Amino acid sequence: MFRFVVSPKFWKDKDSRIAKFLAPFSKLYRTVSDAKMHSVVPTKASVPVICVGNVVLGGAGKTPTVSLICSILKENSKNPHILTAGYGGYLKNVVKVDPQLHSYLQVGDEALLSVKVAPTWIGKNRVNSGKAAVSGGADVLVMDDGFQNNSLEKDFRILVVDSGQEFGNEMLFPAGPLRESVDSGIKKSNIVLIIGEKNLALESRIHRVDHDIPICYAKMEVVNANVRVESGRVIGFCGLGYPEKFRRTLIDCGYEVMDFVEFSDHHPYTITEVQKLIDGARSVGASLITTMKDYVKIPDVFKKEMHVIEIALKPENGEFAKFLLSALQN
Repeated sequence: MFRFVVSPKFWKDKDSRIAKFLAPFSKLYRTVSDAKMHSVVPTKASVPVICVGNVVLGGAGKTPTVSLICSILKENSKNPHILTAGYGGYLKNVVKVDPQLHSYLQVGDEALLSVKVAPTWIGKNRVNSGKAAVSGGADVLVMDDGFQNNSLEKDFRILVVDSGQEFGNEMLFPAGPLRESVDSGIKKSNIVLIIGEKNLALESRIHRVDHDIPICYAKMEVVNANVRVESGRVIGFCGLGYPEKFRRTLIDCGYEVMDFVEFSDHHPYTITEVQKLIDGARSVGASLITTMKDYVKIPDVFKKEMHVIEIALKPENGEFAKFLLSALQN
């Protein structure tokens, strides 16, 4: 349920009184989470399993990382299939996502983005999803957001960290943004992918836990940089785990951001909300601009009013691909 909240500001503050007040509830959350994870005996899949995850509640960049991984694998004659839980969708059984048949209400917003890159399967039971994917021709399974799901045995774990967000106040939910402790997440990872600018302090934090773990960098790049608006003035909006990242992207693209509206992660837009955004943009002579993840949830009648920024992840160099492909050979 906590995937749909807006990240509170005190999640960034290690000295927050609110965070300290909520700390006992974090201990309860950890007890329940640990019990859930340790109650499952992982199942070994018949093909390699690459797991992409993070230790914070959303916004690190897992889904773009999954897309990057699938692109690398396909360039090397692999046939990856993506496994995702389909967060936000009401279908819970194993389903192969078909954008011609399924809406975000059924399979979730992220699945509709992933299927553009590789065959995508949703389902609460990742073991059954994996078996269906292998039967469908997959020779590699890529788990989107699977660090806290022990149902499938992983062959290679990639911890994704946003350079600006880092680990927040390093406290567990609800006192902080963590799903599990930072140390725990690092110890079970094979590699850390930092998205954003060089961050030596973050690297030092990671290497204090595991001095030898490889750290690679990648940056979000705008794919359709030619998105033009008449006045250059925009009102940006999004429902992401870390919306500040999108706001910075708009500024970096040279837009005059008249206003920026944040919604909760995976937010399903209503007609009333979208109409309010349209009216607000018209009142200041601005255009509405959002992410592809949000665009798929806009009612069809309003989509012509939207501009969309598409983002792709670009590695700093070829090291990340080398680590990834090397893992599949072992």
